[in-house]
This record gives sequence, structure tokens and C-alpha cells, in this order.
Amino acid sequence: MSMIELINKDKIRADNYISIFLALGYLIFALIFRLEAIMSMIVYPFAALVAYGMMKIMNGVNKKNRGNHDNFVKVLFGIAAIIFSIFFLMFIITQPNVTARIVLNLITFPMCIVGMAAILKGIMIDIYSLKARIVNIIIGAITIQSCVFSFLSHHFFPGNYFLFSTISLIILLVLNILGRAALYLSEFGLSLLSLHNFKLFFYIISDYLLFVDNQGNIVLNKIE
Repeated sequence: MSMIELINKDKIRADNYISIFLALGYLIFALIFRLEAIMSMIVYPFAALVAYGMMKIMNGVNKKNRGNHDNFVKVLFGIAAIIFSIFFLMFIITQPNVTARIVLNLITFPMCIVGMAAILKGIMIDIYSLKARIVNIIIGAITIQSCVFSFLSHHFFPGNYFLFSTISLIILLVLNILGRAALYLSEFGLSLLSLHNFKLFFYIISDYLLFVDNQGNIVLNKIE
């Protein structure tokens, strides 16, 4: 059976550029926002643990894994990780010396990385459809512009900047997720309009590889 693996040199190259941008971006972030940089060492790992917990739950309830006795443990671990992380993050950000501006800056920086990743993947990886690549470049550019505005928003909207910027970033996060899903699925000629196809997006970003067999069928392969 002939298999075509998703990972290719363009994807690796794009990920390398994203890593470089992340390192340089964080250095600049730390120089400008020192308190936020220190807090980020705690906040970002626990935020990542929330996403990891979600992935564990999805993996545990996946019907392809039924009959595996470890599934129940995975689901419990995922729920526990999410609950613990959320409560810990709430404890951190509700401290008296943590202002709304600090919280907003902590949200804004990772969104910069998300936006830049959308631009780089749209420009550098030509195995995706042209339409999906253009959409991601546009969404990424808007995200970067919104992040710059968010960092400076307290100068323009002294009373309401937190709510306005937070809502804007949440909307852009959703758009980036949808845009990235459309981008990844376009490699197989799949549309984002199908809920089943949208589920494949989560397999792509978790511990699965997707392949195409010689009959043109999508095959999921678990990474051990």
C-alpha cells in the first residue's frame, strides 16, 4: 500500500522559522514587559496543560480506541489537568498586583505567535490549496495588527481597553483555528464545512499522522 506522509521539508522549514520568531519575540517581550515575562514562565505551561488535557480527553473517547483499558485513565487525567490548571491560573491572575493590562499582555503575546505562524505557513507550504493559504495569510496579518493594537490599547481606551481587546483576540483565535483547520484539510481536498472533516483537524494536531492510501482513502495512523 502506497502512503503519502503529511510531514515534508516545507512544513519543517516553516516550523523552524516559527521557532526562531518565537525565541526572538519572547526576548523582545521580556525586555519590554519584565513582570509579564516572569509570570509567563508559570502561566504559559499551565495554559498548555489545559490544551494537553483536552487532547487526552479526545484521545480517550475516540471510538477507534474502544476496548483499550487506558482510555478511562486518559479521560480522568485530561479532566483533572484541565480543572487543576484553570483553578491555578485563576489564582495567579486574581492576585492584587496583577492588573488587567498584565493579563492582556500575557494573552496577546502568544496570539502574535499564532498570527505569525498563519502567515508563514500560508507563504511557505505550497502543498495546501492557494485559497486556504491566502485566507491564513490575511487572518495572520489581521491578528498581528490586532496584537500591536492590544499592546497599545490602554493608551487609546483607558477605561474599556481590556474588554474590547480581549473580545477581539478571542474572535481572532477562533478565526485562526478555523483557518488553520481549512489549511491542513486542504491538503487532502477536504472542506471545512463537514463536521467529520473538522474532527480530522484535531487528529492532525494531536498524536496521529494522516495518510492517503492508493484507493484515495484517508488513513489515521497512531504515533506510538
